[in-house]
Amino acid sequence: MTPQEIARDHANRKRERIHRIRVRVATFTVTLFIAVFAVIYVQMVQGHDPALSKSTTTSASSSAASDSSSTGSSSTDSFGFSDDSGSSSSDQSSGSSGNSSPAPVQSSQS
Repeated sequence: MTPQEIARDHANRKRERIHRIRVRVATFTVTLFIAVFAVIYVQMVQGHDPALSKSTTTSASSSAASDSSSTGSSSTDSFGFSDDSGSSSSDQSSGSSGNSSPAPVQSSQS
């Protein structure tokens, strides 16, 4: 075997090895993506949307409810954000608070 044939054989083996590694990495990446996507899909189908988890909404609503019960002047919108304008409801009805909109209606669910 001549040195050129040895070099050619070595280059071919190296090329094949690199190709195998690339195929394995691509296969692993696609498999991992499909697995993660399937887990999220199953959660969504079952109605367990992580973005709409009740734990964050409940804590925000309960803290806003405790704030409004203690001060009487804050209101909470449907997203759990409180409006602490510092004015009471009598101030808003007299028109001195400017162009503020009325507080949203809240229903408490247990």
